[in-house]
Amino acid sequence: MIKRRFDYSEQKITAQVIDETNSYLWVAFSQNESGNCVLKKVSAFQPDQVYYSIDIAVDEIVDMKISGSYIYLAYNDSSLIGAKYSLTSPLTSSTDFNIPSGITESPVAVEVNGSSVYYLIPGNSSGTNSKISEITTSGVLVENIDLSTVTKSKSFVLDSDTGDLWIVTYTSPVNLVRVYEFAEDWYYTITTLG
Repeated sequence: MIKRRFDYSEQKITAQVIDETNSYLWVAFSQNESGNCVLKKVSAFQPDQVYYSIDIAVDEIVDMKISGSYIYLAYNDSSLIGAKYSLTSPLTSSTDFNIPSGITESPVAVEVNGSSVYYLIPGNSSGTNSKISEITTSGVLVENIDLSTVTKSKSFVLDSDTGDLWIVTYTSPVNLVRVYEFAEDWYYTITTLG
């Protein structure tokens, strides 16, 4: 086995995702000296081979997911919750998503299911609870799903078979939260782990 080390001139890596279909790696870096985060599309087998490098004027890129022909980003920023970029032409095809009304924290994760983009809002600040913002892939708010008894959400995953969202908290003890849609309303159940 050959081990290789690839050094980047940018600051630390804040998120990464593999485009398995086309053997690319998308890498997000923390803010540079110009105050921009850098998003790079590189070869998965030769990460120093850069196909695209995009400067994004946000505080931090915290998570990324690929769905269909787009990459979806979650931001820590004062005005944007995230964005989507075309996998094949990210310099000319992108859409920014504004922070929805009622959301006071930055997301910690993003998931995509069909025409819906879900942002997990952690509920870390005093007096807040976790929420999921559902936005269309064109950036229109569908709804904010209020998880009134859940706080300190860390991450979530989408069950592609059922459409359920599974959240893990970093409370003590840890909670596993199932968020599911039934008869056009959202419900959740909490299972305490440990």
